[in-house]
Amino acid sequence: MKTTGILGGTFDPVHRGHIRIAEQVRSQLALDKVHFLPCANPVHRELPQVSDTDRVAMIELAIAGYSEFRLNTLELDRGGESYMIDSLRQICGQSQFERIFLILGADAFNLFQSWKSPEEILQIVNLVVCRRPGIEINQSLASGHRVNSIEALGGRSHGCILALDIDENSCSSSAVKQQLQTGDHAQAASCLPEAVLKYIVSNHLYE
Repeated sequence: MKTTGILGGTFDPVHRGHIRIAEQVRSQLALDKVHFLPCANPVHRELPQVSDTDRVAMIELAIAGYSEFRLNTLELDRGGESYMIDSLRQICGQSQFERIFLILGADAFNLFQSWKSPEEILQIVNLVVCRRPGIEINQSLASGHRVNSIEALGGRSHGCILALDIDENSCSSSAVKQQLQTGDHAQAASCLPEAVLKYIVSNHLYE
């Protein structure tokens, strides 16, 4: 059975924290692939500062060399407001996906009940919630769907929520943008893949 992780976000810009989450979830769950799914118009966040073309280019640079990672432009191709349920319906209609894990940070999960059709999402996929520095996971959300270990997932294709312990990473897109806006490229370099930073500088992004 092919297993795929879906990591969505604005990726504005993509940074080492995103890569590290994808690496650890893929390794711990033995996923075949992880798809980076940049949104078009986010519903719960501000619009991206840079173009879709630039975000796609940065993701491609960031994941180059990772054979298990893929760029998925489904939401950009569809356009409009990006609702995860619409994307999951479309993804699940594609035969190459058999078992899907939606990868969320703790902050995104804490807003999960405000998403469009959260219960339907759980009828399609399992959720993997990754801890983020300084953010407590709301233990009361969808408590009936919680499992306590990877083993407890068994072969279930949907309906489970697993909080996964990963190496926390303090990188955030908002902090990186602030550093770039002030010209602190040395600090930004600690969170940005080298090729991504070069792309940002050469294209005068986030100035």
